[in-house]
Amino acid sequence: MKRSRESNRGDEAGPSSGRGRSKRSKIQACTSCRKHKTRCEILDGFTHSKVRCHRCKVLNSTCSYETMDKSLFAPDPSTSPSSSNVSATLVDGLPRPAAGSPAAGAPDASLLNEPFPRADFMWSFVPQDLDWSAPMVAIQELCKQPISAEPTVLSAVNDQSLVNILTQPEIDHHLAMFSAKYAPWMNFTLIHEGATPFLDLVCCTISSRYLDIATRSNIAPRLQKLTEDTIARMIFNPARYESLETIQGLIILSLWSPICGISQSGGRDGKMLISMAVSMAMNMRLNESSALAKGLRDNTLSATPRHSQLNYEVELNKARLWIVLANTESMLCLGSGRKPLSRRSQADIDLIPLSSPTTISEGRDLRIRLLAEVYNAAEEGMGVQLNHRGEIDSWYTGVSTALASMDRLSRLILPLSVVHDHDKFYYHMLLTILLSCRHLVLYNAVFHARRIVRDTNNTTSPMWFLEIRPHGLNVVLTWGKEVLQVAEALLVSILQTDYSLLATSPDIVFIMIGFAAGLVVGVKFLVSDRFGIELLGSGDKLLDQTMLALSHGSFSEDHAARRCAQVIHSMMTSWQEKGQSSGSPPDAQLHLPSPLAYTPRSDSSLSQHSHSLEELPNFGGSSSGVSHTHASHTHASHTHASHTHAAHTHASATGMSGQDYQGQEFWSHFFGNDSMDYLKGPKNPADGGRTFVGNPM
Repeated sequence: MKRSRESNRGDEAGPSSGRGRSKRSKIQACTSCRKHKTRCEILDGFTHSKVRCHRCKVLNSTCSYETMDKSLFAPDPSTSPSSSNVSATLVDGLPRPAAGSPAAGAPDASLLNEPFPRADFMWSFVPQDLDWSAPMVAIQELCKQPISAEPTVLSAVNDQSLVNILTQPEIDHHLAMFSAKYAPWMNFTLIHEGATPFLDLVCCTISSRYLDIATRSNIAPRLQKLTEDTIARMIFNPARYESLETIQGLIILSLWSPICGISQSGGRDGKMLISMAVSMAMNMRLNESSALAKGLRDNTLSATPRHSQLNYEVELNKARLWIVLANTESMLCLGSGRKPLSRRSQADIDLIPLSSPTTISEGRDLRIRLLAEVYNAAEEGMGVQLNHRGEIDSWYTGVSTALASMDRLSRLILPLSVVHDHDKFYYHMLLTILLSCRHLVLYNAVFHARRIVRDTNNTTSPMWFLEIRPHGLNVVLTWGKEVLQVAEALLVSILQTDYSLLATSPDIVFIMIGFAAGLVVGVKFLVSDRFGIELLGSGDKLLDQTMLALSHGSFSEDHAARRCAQVIHSMMTSWQEKGQSSGSPPDAQLHLPSPLAYTPRSDSSLSQHSHSLEELPNFGGSSSGVSHTHASHTHASHTHASHTHAAHTHASATGMSGQDYQGQEFWSHFFGNDSMDYLKGPKNPADGGRTFVGNPM
């Protein structure tokens, strides 16, 4: 919710823009923002006990808003979307709709006239009022919910440098740990040009999670405070800190939040940090490095004084850093409604050849290239516009082109963790990221197809998906089915990894997992509510094992893995309680193990020169870090042939056989509202539920 300056037009402002945020005309910037003459805005929800502006929250500083009445900042009820059919349970301690409120009862017809489309019954079991057109932000908000009464206060010790906190041998150990455990995620060897105190501090702050609990409780808060103080100085004077060292440190901090035990906020905003890094990189002209490196390699640069002073290896490292930076920003922005500031050029793509790697370095270069192409395809698919019916054919072509690009990349990525002996886990996670990107593109396409029908008619037919038939193809049904299939494939992929290595994943990876798990739970609610039957498959066990895997790999209660596990656990609790209320035998309650019993640890000795996973101590999984079962992913690679087959199954005027007709009804409720109850079919006297003819999947 952006704060608007005091204006005479404040009372004439229209409805808020689609995120439940209403402009306020008489709330000044907080004291700190006014003092430093910076923009003051509230970007988070209003479920926390206190309100802080975004800047104060990132800097972990006191905000004058904390002492103000929270109701002053809440969105206007008359303009904020209402929830429907809300479950009575979700995350413990979170706000629930009051009994008798519209959110707690039957769906309201006013939902049809809301300013933005909602997947009305897809996420009805979530009591928070979240914008599910940006699903990654919605899951992040759930994971940020307070898990303790009071936040941990950072150390009051004003350490001036890293050596005031750790000895040099300890620093060397932490740097070696980071290089072995986290640098492979970046697919990049950190650039050290002389002394790099900020980069060393960041690496030690992240790797401090491997300390024993007693030591970590003393050391980690001091490291985090020193890091936060340094970032605060950068924000006020970024030009002074522009360097390769700073950019690398900001990339790391945008991917991994420090772990200091239990905190209130659930982590900082990585998108803000990565945006600052992108601005610095563009000021330093790193976005030109790929073209320069390629020209030096191919001897095609013109003879100029500047070009004569260039070094190929230096420019190649700068180019790698730029592509890693752009890839990181894309990873953080996908599914958030934000567009990246960075853009990968064709020179960035062409710099690294698509060839079979023979060394760890070549393998990491290949992953940089493949990730760049994955994010290009995902951003292409997410960026396709569908503003009116006249764009349906072009919308279908754009999304299909993006999915076809992902099909090609899936074929290249799928065998890598099997055919290579190095970095097997990271090759496997590359495939998992591809699945997540495909999941987001499909979800976004169906979500916006639903919107265009409602926007055009101002009402919604239960058979709305029949109006979205580009080239006569029923793509909404096809893509709707694949959304669930890819979500389950993503969870299967996660369960095939070494959980201790999974614990090193960037925080955003756990948000991807949470979104996939939440969608599976939402479909279970849909099938139960609409047809009185349980969704066939192994969904419950898949979700249970996912929760246990995340808990097994969490370092503390505040680790992103643990927060994600808790959200999934709460979703499943809602599902189990629904089974109890309906008289169905509930599944056994799953109790999440304490992260203290499963904290991934390093062994005592670790060579600071070791960069191979095989040389690191094994934490209970295979040395490769991933099992080699890939059959579960084959269904995620769909071609246009499936669309053609769907077109030939529609013989009647409605384009559906009897079995397909009820399948269509199910998927119409997937992203729509159930304003009409139709085609329920005969009652099954054996179980009192509806008989579903045909497979809804």
